[in-house]
Amino acid sequence: MEKPKIDRLMAAIVQEQDVDGAVRALQNLNFVVTRLPSTGGFLGRRSTTLLIGSPAEQIETAVKTLQKKCRTRIEYVTIPLEGTPLPIPAPTPITVGGATIFTLEIERYEEI
Repeated sequence: MEKPKIDRLMAAIVQEQDVDGAVRALQNLNFVVTRLPSTGGFLGRRSTTLLIGSPAEQIETAVKTLQKKCRTRIEYVTIPLEGTPLPIPAPTPITVGGATIFTLEIERYEEI
């Protein structure tokens, strides 16, 4: 069987809680996936950047797979209330999760 022509590279930043399921689902669909540990964003949480090699016609399949496996969730962070005599922390809900996806066109791809 001939390997598909990889002419797109997706970089998907995925929360640590979702990465195993996302990688497994992508690999089951025969995507080439490489994991890179990463941190950052608003909360500085641990995440993983997935490098996904794909033919152009399979990009939507990969995006839909990531949408299913990388869910958003509500978490609470404590932020001190301003204007109070004592710094009283107030739990503030924020939405985290999902995936941030960048897609790049590849001029050349080789496995050596």
